[in-house]
Amino acid sequence: MPHRTRRALLPLLLAGCALPLRAQSWRVAAPSAPVEAVVRADSQLALDVRARGRLVVAAATLGLDVPGRLDPRRVPRVSRASRRAMDGVIVPAVPVKRSRVPERYNELRLALGPRYAFVVRVYDDGVAYRFETAFADSLVVRAERATFRFAAGDSAWVALPGCRSDADCWHTSWEANYRHVPLGALPADSLAVPPVLVGTAGGAALLTESDLWDYPGLWLRPVPGEPALAAAFAPYPLGERVVGGEFEQHVVTRRADYIARTAGTRTFPWRAVLLAPEPAALVENDLVYRLARPQQLADASWVRPGKSTEEWITSRLQHGVDFVSGLNTPTYRYIIDFAADFGLEYSMFDAGWSDDMDPARLNPAIDLPALIEHANRRGVGIILWHSALGIGPNMEALLDQYQRWGVKGILVDFMDRDDQPMVRFYERVAREAAKRRLVVNFHGAYKPTGMERAWPNLLTREAVLGHEYDMWSDRVTPDHALVVPFVRMQAGPMDWEGGSMSNATREEFRAVFGRPMNQGTRAQQAAQYVVYESPLQYLGASASDYRADSAFTRLLAAVPTVWDETRVLGGAVGDSLLLARRRGGEWWVAALTDWTPRALAVPLGFLGAGAWEATLLEDGPNADRYAADRVLRDTTVDPAGTLRARLAPGGGFVARLRRR
Repeated sequence: MPHRTRRALLPLLLAGCALPLRAQSWRVAAPSAPVEAVVRADSQLALDVRARGRLVVAAATLGLDVPGRLDPRRVPRVSRASRRAMDGVIVPAVPVKRSRVPERYNELRLALGPRYAFVVRVYDDGVAYRFETAFADSLVVRAERATFRFAAGDSAWVALPGCRSDADCWHTSWEANYRHVPLGALPADSLAVPPVLVGTAGGAALLTESDLWDYPGLWLRPVPGEPALAAAFAPYPLGERVVGGEFEQHVVTRRADYIARTAGTRTFPWRAVLLAPEPAALVENDLVYRLARPQQLADASWVRPGKSTEEWITSRLQHGVDFVSGLNTPTYRYIIDFAADFGLEYSMFDAGWSDDMDPARLNPAIDLPALIEHANRRGVGIILWHSALGIGPNMEALLDQYQRWGVKGILVDFMDRDDQPMVRFYERVAREAAKRRLVVNFHGAYKPTGMERAWPNLLTREAVLGHEYDMWSDRVTPDHALVVPFVRMQAGPMDWEGGSMSNATREEFRAVFGRPMNQGTRAQQAAQYVVYESPLQYLGASASDYRADSAFTRLLAAVPTVWDETRVLGGAVGDSLLLARRRGGEWWVAALTDWTPRALAVPLGFLGAGAWEATLLEDGPNADRYAADRVLRDTTVDPAGTLRARLAPGGGFVARLRRR
């Protein structure tokens, strides 16, 4: 099958079953966990999500607002109810958390008259719902209504991007620090971007969406005076203008009083609540992927995950070389050779290789065709950066040229919107790139919603406040670095662009544009490559600096970017995280800590029997004062034993484990 999915459908209750005549409610339980959903359908739709006997979230006034056709305050009476169960396995073309994804759920579908339906799925680790319509013509969706109520006292880790000075509040790059606040204390006029992680009395719940296509993305508004969040969506754009200095982009100048114009017969995005007894367990959750559309490519065998160089963060500065580094052919040849020497799959040309607004106009100081040919001879694929405004008008012709040259991927940047036309643009990029066997990375992008399952060539996207912010701010702290795995990463792959080789303690750090340092140790930088999920990972420091610590760099280059298995061994949001991942016969263990030093003890029972070789990267004895201090050593370990290490403030730990 094109999407490489094996499924078994087990009908539980036939369509057309007898229905109660008064207030109607249905209960849907998870296949094997204490998770359930209760659906109520009177004049309105409501959904209660329960876990381990506790009410986690109550969602009310659910529905589409389609003038003259659908009103969430007056839902048509249920005309039919049907149930089904799924027990299968998804085999991802690009495995992010695991190479075999169990697909087990119980589903309820309520037909609301002849052309409207409400579907609920209950998994062992989450609950999701969506709407379906079957109108012959198109629809104008004025709004989609939903209010998600939590318990008094529940708190949330939430990103509030705020409003730009040159655009309306629906423009953002989805790059923000997270606040941990009581839900009822959020500013009344704020807009939050999912995922939102809520700590509840019964564990943790993460609210986001999946299977977003031809529709605006989900935002969330605080409900004044309540521990609640209401759905919000960017209205449809009616006018645009170009703004920006170095990098220009379209911003919306006028919006409609509706959110979407779309086909009358379709499914709408899933609204998902990921559940776990504690936040650390959410790191294993891939519900967003499971809910997404199956693979749209007949053949994805050509898609190549891996690592890439990234030169913009360090202003292309190299040292110990016999040329003046910068935007020129010798610099890029040097970087390509570094990638080849250390086994990196890609080398990216960031902004500057061409005119930003017209990529067909090449920088004359860079012999791009010759460099692509050299890279291909050395087994390194070239990825070319673009602004959305630059690539959009002539996308197909440009991609045809890249295919002829032998380019292997593109990065598209500065969309900064998720209204309906922009969501369509993302799909267009992924689809057209796939036709030419190009991988894709999005920056200035909205959060992932499972599109990478439909289009496996979409390897990663940004939508995170990552290492580049070290160039101009002090916002990328170890505390922040330990929130994103629990919140943002649960939406999907995350391009952090880390790997800093200029490591600083909290006291030493300062922002230096073009030669940024990071807050925390060199060992933590390496551990992020194991912890942060991204089938395309970048090495964001200077190739010269990586060559200066070649032993460290070879370990960094060896970290897989896709995984067969993921196990979380412990952690707390913003404090620490310890996990183990397997690729083939190798296990990798990694730990991160905030500014608190920690003693690490890792039971190795997950290893198979026998003797194992271990390569350990640890914080050095002076890493609390000199953050680049690291120890790299080889040893043997026993599955019956325990691996121990000490993490410095802002520290990390990596172990590579192989059978002897």
